[in-house]
Amino acid sequence: MSGAPIVIVGGATWWPRSYRDFAGMLREISGSEVHVAPVSPVDWAVGYLRGFGQLVFEVASTVDRALLESEANKAVLVGHSAGGLACRVYIGGDPPYGGRRYSGHRRVERLITLGTPHNVPDDERLAPISRINELFPGTLHADAGLRYLSVAGNAIDGTSSPKVRRRYERFVEDGRVAGDGVVPVEAALLPGSESLVLEGVHHNRRLGRWYGSDRETIEQWWPGELRVGGSLVRDTRA
Repeated sequence: MSGAPIVIVGGATWWPRSYRDFAGMLREISGSEVHVAPVSPVDWAVGYLRGFGQLVFEVASTVDRALLESEANKAVLVGHSAGGLACRVYIGGDPPYGGRRYSGHRRVERLITLGTPHNVPDDERLAPISRINELFPGTLHADAGLRYLSVAGNAIDGTSSPKVRRRYERFVEDGRVAGDGVVPVEAALLPGSESLVLEGVHHNRRLGRWYGSDRETIEQWWPGELRVGGSLVRDTRA
């Protein structure tokens, strides 16, 4: 295998094993080893009550293991849904988060988020996301060379049903907008990042074709230069 190792960080309702097929396809496309952070719905539930320190620690440990095994200098992070928020905390910066200062930006060359609710209103229910945006706004480390790509799905319009509209209105004021069935497009595009909107792509497999459903879908958003034969797929050993 060549190229930077890839670490997938899953969403709040997904178990790590749910990403097995996705990880296998991504490994074939990229030619890199793919690791899934052992973050479960239980970890997310505890995090909402006690803080996300342990959850981010699992991300950090997975990145460290991936780099050690590959002898690479930096990894590529792929965050699905809320997993993209955990990635942003791990990437970190100067301000501490939950009493701890994270500096994963030194170990990450690229962050790709899939249906992550980055942009939210000032609402107490969404205070954890607002806090992340306050501490680590937008593409905080872009000037240092870290590349950001935020991917949104455009599969279901909020006008299609009251249920979908209510889902979207957890993240935007008016849910009569396009989205992936859970997160509206406008919420999923991180300010300052390279952005991509995929037609007909849903948030998860329960709704339909999702970001990691099949090779064709993955190839719509996975960077061409990070594929087998791409110009940047290389030996990254120090």
